[in-house]
Amino acid sequence: MSRETLVRARVERGGFALDVELKTEARVAVLFGPSGSGKTTLFETLLGLHAASRPTVQLAGRWLDDPTRGLGTRVEARGLGWVPQEPMLFPHLDVAGNLRFGMPRAGGGGARALADAIEVLELGPLLARRVDQLSGGERSRVALGRALASGPQALLLDEPLASLDLALRARVLPYLLRVRDSLDLPIFYITHDPDEAQLVGEWVAVLDRGRVVACGEPRAVLWSRAVLPLSESLGLENVIEARVRACADGTARVATRSGVELSVPAPAPLAEGESVRLGLPARDVLLAAEAPGRISARNVLMARVVKVEPTEGGALVHVDAGLPLVARLTQEAVHALELAPGRAVYCVIKAHSLRRLA
Repeated sequence: MSRETLVRARVERGGFALDVELKTEARVAVLFGPSGSGKTTLFETLLGLHAASRPTVQLAGRWLDDPTRGLGTRVEARGLGWVPQEPMLFPHLDVAGNLRFGMPRAGGGGARALADAIEVLELGPLLARRVDQLSGGERSRVALGRALASGPQALLLDEPLASLDLALRARVLPYLLRVRDSLDLPIFYITHDPDEAQLVGEWVAVLDRGRVVACGEPRAVLWSRAVLPLSESLGLENVIEARVRACADGTARVATRSGVELSVPAPAPLAEGESVRLGLPARDVLLAAEAPGRISARNVLMARVVKVEPTEGGALVHVDAGLPLVARLTQEAVHALELAPGRAVYCVIKAHSLRRLA
């Protein structure tokens, strides 16, 4: 079965013009960029809201619009599940009623789609609740569940975490990842958060002022020199996925899939085996040419330099420490440490430089 997605679109409105061409076979595609870059206009095109512009749209192998063949699929016939930035729930229905609302679109598969949504998003305890009794994170989960219960052929998520504070985002993100990992469903995800782009996506397209400036594997694209000024301005970090080994006295010991262990702060207890996603700013990755002596930093990793990229006002040093990391250093430090590909170094990371994303 083809997963190819192809989008060609030019949409003009007011003083803004979206002019893009995208092609990918990734199941989870991220549209990344700042506010006003054209992400939402592109989503509206996928939804069929700009038919007059005669776009070409193939989503996950299914043709929706092709002006060369006179094909233009109506909005209601596209079979897309859309979750906007602000969850729009029906206040006169309880959670169960909201979830059932989209079931008719799923046809004979509605009951299975509803059951899957309730299970994956752990909505069972909320079914009898009124909408006004839900927290922000719970409302987001219910809105996502309603979209899934409609049996969509693809899921469109428009900055689903943007309206949540950091604590709620950390609670909701694992559910988004469960949807990604548990359901064989094409997902298109808008975000202006580079951490989300790296955690959620298999492929990313970076938009700026209505144009695609780069696309490809998220980590490689967001740390590339072409995109770096934009992604750093939006909070680009190293993203680390790990599991808890032990937790005591406000500190957790976690291990990545490759077996690298790190000490991280744990203001609340973490269960052994629990998955965590961590953010680490490049400026907080320190490099040493020799093994540090007695220091306060709890994490010292042996590493090897992969590449050194000069940037305005410094350099990005990519290292392999059993996990890929990027350090931001001054050019003076690069020269003093004689950093070059293949050079053995030590990465020094303070535990409190690591923050939990989810």
